[in-house]
Amino acid sequence: MPEPRVCIQSVRVPLLAAAARTGRPLAELARQVQLSPATIGDATARVPHSTAIAVWEAMAAASGDPAFGVFAAALVGAAPFDIVDLALAHTADIETMVRQFLRYQGLYHEANEARLELRGDQATLGHRFRGELPRSRHLSQFLLMVWTTKLRRATGRDELLTEVRLRDVSPPDATSLARGFAAPLRFGADEDALVFPRAVLALPVRGVDAALARTLLPQLEHELRGRGGEAAFVAELRAQVQALLGDGDALAESVARALGTSERTMQRRLRQAGTSFRDVVDDVRREAALAQLGRRDATVTDIAFMLGFSDLSAFSRAFRRWTGASPSEYRR
Repeated sequence: MPEPRVCIQSVRVPLLAAAARTGRPLAELARQVQLSPATIGDATARVPHSTAIAVWEAMAAASGDPAFGVFAAALVGAAPFDIVDLALAHTADIETMVRQFLRYQGLYHEANEARLELRGDQATLGHRFRGELPRSRHLSQFLLMVWTTKLRRATGRDELLTEVRLRDVSPPDATSLARGFAAPLRFGADEDALVFPRAVLALPVRGVDAALARTLLPQLEHELRGRGGEAAFVAELRAQVQALLGDGDALAESVARALGTSERTMQRRLRQAGTSFRDVVDDVRREAALAQLGRRDATVTDIAFMLGFSDLSAFSRAFRRWTGASPSEYRR
């Protein structure tokens, strides 16, 4: 299989951070890692995963900063630096923001495998690369710190995290990491992850421009399909799920037939993309339910059957899992 590729921002950031840390010219640092000015300056460029990892390691070494990823995240801040970032900044609530990131993560990196796990009153936003690709602790810490910054900016709250999980061994001095995340650190974890109260997901995003979001999302869908590969397959499958939700128990069969493939092949490709048919259906149902409950001409029972639930109680249980409220409570 060809090596997964990553957006150019993933190498621009460590170069800029190293330039800021060392005072060395950006062009000189780029030459050190054999990247041309034309590549760095091309907003649409994508580089191999191994190149991105090599750049992060080289720039961290050049800076001499053991918490280089956290420093790079502070340098970037919470300001959106591409269309995905801009769209995420204008979602209605934190859960929608996180789930949209999961949907469009392939636009950043073809093998990104971030996930959101909800268990009891706890939410975990975890990250790894599919297929256990080589990693850089600096890049992993940067990604977690960027998400921490986004959550803080979106909610206006600084103390959100209950734990930060890192796959790395504990460094001799973790002061900078602890100060940056402002949360207990657990080293030697199974994945890099942020852990926070589930209630954070229901918080509204501050300063949302709903009209801008409606403009950006179709562009992202178009770009996702245009990327090809598994990301495009998941995008097309999602569209078919939306169209065929009412098929209920026969949904998987109907979607596979619409895609011109077998259920077995469909499930295999979804696993390769880091998701499952069940997760896609759950996400589509959630978004559709929230949209339909805003309509006063549709009863809760109508919405339940439209979304392919076998009965109203099954819909109510799923909706409470998504939002912590019943459909009627949410509508009120």
